Formats: sequence, C-alpha cells, structure tokens
Amino acid sequence: MDPAFFLRRRTGFIARYYAAAIAPFRGIQRKIDAEESPYKEPPPLFDPEYGEPAYLEQWIEADEASQVVGWSAVSLLSDSLKLYFKALEQELQFQLGADGKTIAKKAGFVAAYRAAIGEILDTDWADCPVRFDVIEQVILARNRTQHGDHLSILGVRHDSTTLAKYQNLIFANDNELKMWVDEGADPDTWIAPRLEITKDTLGTAIVEVEKLAAWIDKRIPDAMAQRNKREPL
Repeated sequence: MDPAFFLRRRTGFIARYYAAAIAPFRGIQRKIDAEESPYKEPPPLFDPEYGEPAYLEQWIEADEASQVVGWSAVSLLSDSLKLYFKALEQELQFQLGADGKTIAKKAGFVAAYRAAIGEILDTDWADCPVRFDVIEQVILARNRTQHGDHLSILGVRHDSTTLAKYQNLIFANDNELKMWVDEGADPDTWIAPRLEITKDTLGTAIVEVEKLAAWIDKRIPDAMAQRNKREPL
C-alpha cells in the first residue's frame, strides 16, 4: 500500500467536493448582490423602512450553508490525515505505545504520530518545511465544529484554548481576527473570531497535509534500509 498516494486521492476529492458543494450557495449570494432573477424584485411584504436589504435572510442562510460545507471538508481532511497515520503504522510496522497515547491525549494525535514517526525516520523535523500549526488547526477546527455555541446560532467561534495557542488563525473571519488582535488578543474574550472556512484556507491546509506526506514518503526507503541493517538475519 502507498499511504501518500491514497492520501492525495482523498485530498483531491476534498478540494473538488468543496468547490462543487459550495457553488450553489455562493451563486445565491451573487444573484442577491447583483439583484438578478429570482432576486430582482423585492419579496412580497418587504418593507424597506426596516433598513435591511431585500433577501438578507436568504443571503445569510446561503453563507451559513457554505460554512457547513467547509466544516465537512475540514472534517474529511482531519479524518484522512488520521487514516494516513494509521496506514503508516502498517507500512513502518509500529504502533503508538503508552507514551504515544499519553501525548495524543494531551496534545492531539498529530503530536503523537510526529513523535513516533520522527523516531523511526531518525529526524527532529528541523528540515521539514511543513507548517504544523496549520495542520494542528485542521484538527482543532474539525473538533470545534462538532460543538455549537448556541441553539439560535448556526456558526461557531474559536474557543479560548485555540486562541491562546494561535494568534495567526488560518480558519477565521479576517475582520474579526484583526479586531481581536487590535484589542489585545485576549483568549478569554466573550466575542471570539468566528471559525470560517474559505477556498483559499482549505487549499492551504490541503497543501500542508500533502507536503507532510511527501516529506515522509521520501525518507521511508532510507529508514527501512537502516532498520534492515540493524535487524539480525
């Protein structure tokens, strides 16, 4: 089995899935903004004196639906990465021991597999070009989207743990992130930046996941050769 190959198949699917699934909702928003049919005329009973644009509710609902698509894409990416690591267990013939499980419980499965695989590949990851902060945020975003803030609100905001660790959030509303940083970047703020997935940020996360797999893949042959030299015949 080629773990890196099958991971790339999954990441390719995730990118295509996101683009196709989000298109109808972005199309609704574009038509509302451009006042195109069927949003050319105000809806029945619309009262401009309230000060809200026509079809505001439909625009917001389409935006929320786009975010749900993004959540599902990030969840697929997180699960794909975990399955990749599981495949590496078979490829490299290892399992997370007690120490690895402790690391996973405290710092997440990425940290646990990074430690285990680093030992096998005899690397401290210093020359690895991967942005692990981005990869870690994929898992945190996946976990966060499973737990809503309030019944009346479909979206979610970053929790204090994530805000304390990452000021350079990849999955965040740009305006809200800037406001949060400008006001002191308090991780315990009651108005945290919203978790927001875009085509560009999802693409960045996919690139980092694929980069990690490619970096590991190049080092597997040497690691296996060294292992065979050490093992008795």
